[in-house]
Amino acid sequence: MALDFDCPNCGASVSFPEGQLSDRCAFCEAPLVRSAEENDEPVDLVAPFRLKQAQAAGRLKQSLSGRYLAPEAVRNATDPEDLKGVLVPFWCYDATARSQYDADVGIHWYETETYTVTVNGKTETRTRQVRRTEWHSLSGSHVQVYNDHLVSGSKGLPEREANELEPFDLGHARPFDPTLLAGLIAEKPSVDHAQARQTASEELAQRENKAIRAFLPGDECRNVHNQTETAVEDVRLVLLPVWVATYRHKDKVFRLLVNGQTGEVVGDVPRSWAKIAGAVGCIGLLLLGFALFVAILSAIGAIQ
Repeated sequence: MALDFDCPNCGASVSFPEGQLSDRCAFCEAPLVRSAEENDEPVDLVAPFRLKQAQAAGRLKQSLSGRYLAPEAVRNATDPEDLKGVLVPFWCYDATARSQYDADVGIHWYETETYTVTVNGKTETRTRQVRRTEWHSLSGSHVQVYNDHLVSGSKGLPEREANELEPFDLGHARPFDPTLLAGLIAEKPSVDHAQARQTASEELAQRENKAIRAFLPGDECRNVHNQTETAVEDVRLVLLPVWVATYRHKDKVFRLLVNGQTGEVVGDVPRSWAKIAGAVGCIGLLLLGFALFVAILSAIGAIQ
């Protein structure tokens, strides 16, 4: 449901998308920032774009340069004017993770092994060092504090893609000020705190598993299992910068995302079956030409 209000610059009555905090006037391009409503989640921090529109387009072009089999619609999705800057909501957690774990820890040791080889018809006895591993069961506890763990607050940006876009540098984030949204699309969170917190707990348990593996003694480990409880100490709603490029392929709309700070490019790039068929055809012609060349050489050799 859109919200209608008057543009403060030209006075036109404009419709404001309900899921956005900011946009531009369709009549005069004036930046629009919607006033916060009573039921809105308060935004704590805003990280401005560090990568300009043209720079983001350059990163896209560089990323797609080797995708020769990509449809032309994708390869042409690097026009700077077609990229939209979006401030995407993320939930940011500071939490303490407490884990109970059990694992198998391996200790390496070496023994001397004797073997024989035949050299110039003579049998020689040699020795070599062979590594062995002795395994021991181990259990214990592990505690670690995790700061600035991000979870996507947008249903339009699934957590898998959000993780691929990360990291973001929150050191450049500023306290919320409506003027920081001017001229940009800023999205309201569509993933609530309860759902995001559950995702954060699952991801922190995975991070704990990696941390425990690094913490364990011995030379290697296996069968590492952990039961983790997370105590959230602070949660903030932050808006983080993402450049979005959309393109159409076979009546479907796809998108490519660029981290507005680091330039990391994320997105699924389909392949053009016409290009694949053309490439297969070229390879087939080359193989046919090579076969004919070999046949001609064989015929000449037979005549001689």
